[in-house]
Amino acid sequence: MPLHRTREKKQERRLTLSQRASTPPDRGYESRRRGAERNSPDTLHRDDLHTMLLPSHCDSLFTSFHDLKARGLLLDCTLQVSGHSHRVHKLVLASVSRKAEEWLSSGETRVDVDELAEPGGGVSPAGLDAVLCFAYSGEADEARDPKEALLACGCLEAERLAQVRKAGNPPNGRVERGRNLDVIKTLWERRVGCDVIMEADSGEQIPAHRIVLAAGGDYFRALLCGGLRESNEEVVRLRGVASPVLRSLLEFIYTGQLRLNWRNVWELTEATLQFQLPGANTLCLKFLRDRMDDTTCLDALLLAETFGLEELRRAAVEYALGHFQGLLETENFKDLSCTLLERLLDGDELIVDSEVVAFRAAVSWVEEDQALRLISLPQLLQKIRFPLMTPQELQEVQGCRLLRRITEGREVLDAVRKLLEGQHGALGCKPRVPKQALVLVGGDSVDDNLERRETNSRLWFARRFLAGEELIRTIQWRPLARLPDPPRLRHCACVLNNDLYVLGGRKYYGKLDILKSAVRFTPGQRKWERLADMANPRDYFAAVCQGGKVFVLGGNRDDTNYLDVVEYYTPEDDTWRTAHPLDTPVCGHAATVLDGEIFVSGGCDTRLRCLSSLRRYDPVDGCSARAPMTCGSGRAGHVMLAAGNRLLVAGGLQPMRPGFGDQLQCEAYSPACDCWTRLALLPRPHLSPAATSVDGRLYVLGGSSADTARDTPWVYRYDPQDDSWEKLGTMPRPYADLAACTLQLPTNLWG
Repeated sequence: MPLHRTREKKQERRLTLSQRASTPPDRGYESRRRGAERNSPDTLHRDDLHTMLLPSHCDSLFTSFHDLKARGLLLDCTLQVSGHSHRVHKLVLASVSRKAEEWLSSGETRVDVDELAEPGGGVSPAGLDAVLCFAYSGEADEARDPKEALLACGCLEAERLAQVRKAGNPPNGRVERGRNLDVIKTLWERRVGCDVIMEADSGEQIPAHRIVLAAGGDYFRALLCGGLRESNEEVVRLRGVASPVLRSLLEFIYTGQLRLNWRNVWELTEATLQFQLPGANTLCLKFLRDRMDDTTCLDALLLAETFGLEELRRAAVEYALGHFQGLLETENFKDLSCTLLERLLDGDELIVDSEVVAFRAAVSWVEEDQALRLISLPQLLQKIRFPLMTPQELQEVQGCRLLRRITEGREVLDAVRKLLEGQHGALGCKPRVPKQALVLVGGDSVDDNLERRETNSRLWFARRFLAGEELIRTIQWRPLARLPDPPRLRHCACVLNNDLYVLGGRKYYGKLDILKSAVRFTPGQRKWERLADMANPRDYFAAVCQGGKVFVLGGNRDDTNYLDVVEYYTPEDDTWRTAHPLDTPVCGHAATVLDGEIFVSGGCDTRLRCLSSLRRYDPVDGCSARAPMTCGSGRAGHVMLAAGNRLLVAGGLQPMRPGFGDQLQCEAYSPACDCWTRLALLPRPHLSPAATSVDGRLYVLGGSSADTARDTPWVYRYDPQDDSWEKLGTMPRPYADLAACTLQLPTNLWG
């Protein structure tokens, strides 16, 4: 909840965020509600309601209906058919049968269905089962006799199922379940058949159906089906729940929708946790992540810390580190706990214009309540990286009176004095690391008219990775720059000193379209620079940065000849030179650097044979063989990156009979034992994809399939810790033959 306030209201909000962090979760609701009520009216659109939908909710609800029926729970009607008894939920049956709606309204608990017989026949057990199957699943059981099903539809007035049967086409189960739920929602709004009353803290009472509540979540199932006192009570009071929250929770259970804004999301998030509604909680957390800004970030961080919401915590910390200076301007920054402030100041990825900003933040936070916070100043000062400051900024630190009030402050002043005297070893320090971004470079894709392929002239970077409902994830992409003409595919990209080098490739598909040009992009200035040309045009090659140089290895020269030539570029003199060649001409191979050594894997030789080899390459001595890859009988068009002390290999194609096929098996090489270990399978084909690594995890992006020749839009991430692949979302388009890298981007580019 945003804590906008004026100085006149300072005493009104003495309950600080640090105090709330120690408040038990069941009491945190009230403090959060009070904070939300002080929301600033001058913040545009804070009260606008956004409808959030969980697409899977309807399916989950009807699965639970079926489970409750199978377990014999909350069955409220017995149907007699041909001497057989069927126990059902009237509400579920009423979603497809008007007769059942009448029983629901009248309170009937036992019905002799044989009495509903029409001229020409009555309801058989098989016919009734067909109607029940449609009610509980939205499916039409094709094994049932159509005639018996239609007779049952006539007697029970199940018109929708009758239309489906007469049409002869199987129904769309998901669509029909949605229509069933719409009927149930309408019955709830009309208060038809409601058999329990939910009471909020204010005393407001809202009728509902036990079966829907029990199907909606584990908390209500235990409450209404577990033999507790509430299972037999007509009115169930939910203590500590405000009326608007109760209405929203019930609306979600009946519809799968939540209407959220910055006033209600805090209470609803806590309520979804309290009442064990993971789907609704997913919507709340998505709202908080996707719409996070300077005024809500710290409250979201507190919420995540209090309730152990790890993904929200990571998103809030990431936002706070990247927007720290903006957070300083918010009033709730001063209510931050010392622990959280210390964690932010200690972050390598803290983005500030100058380190003195971090110092001012610590001092400002202490000055808000010196009596209580002065004792925390020493530990905050330990997180400030004074050697990163300019002499003028160090003089500002010297003039801070607060430092003279604590013993540790005198030590800091002494260290600052030494820094001003040029003794830069006075304090140990490492630089702040700007935020890293995953960047897409070039590639090609099918045009919007599906008529031809076109090259991509843009650089895109992943601004944010978003988690949606359940396992659905998306990536928020933002344009970074345009490639200088010509745009290119089958090229390489590598990063040296945070400058992006884009090398070779081709501008179109003819053998004369292969490029030997190279360009360099400087992110801080967003400036492109044309470099000296390579000696050889090449595509499907490999490039690495090692020892302050850019190496290009092998590749296709003219669609007929492959290269064993290795060239290296030195930025100091804008010059390409030739190094020791590879031991064989090759294209479609992969290369990377591990512990300062260059490794080259796989690829195709001049006879179009896929190689399984792994070689260590030295610019002076050339190649030396290592243990070959073990998955399949060769690999090309793949990626290889270093992670920890291993090389990870993924994607590409492998020899098949006949031709080539997708390679989904992945493996890792350990130089220590010169051996390979199999990893989790890649979920989808990725031939000639892009790849890069961030924080020790491997990202594989796009490419195509050797089996289907289709491009893939997907981005997958491999986590070596648990040997698993995670689908993160899609690229802006299904690019193939592209490149990717990791760049540190200035704060102003993130928006």
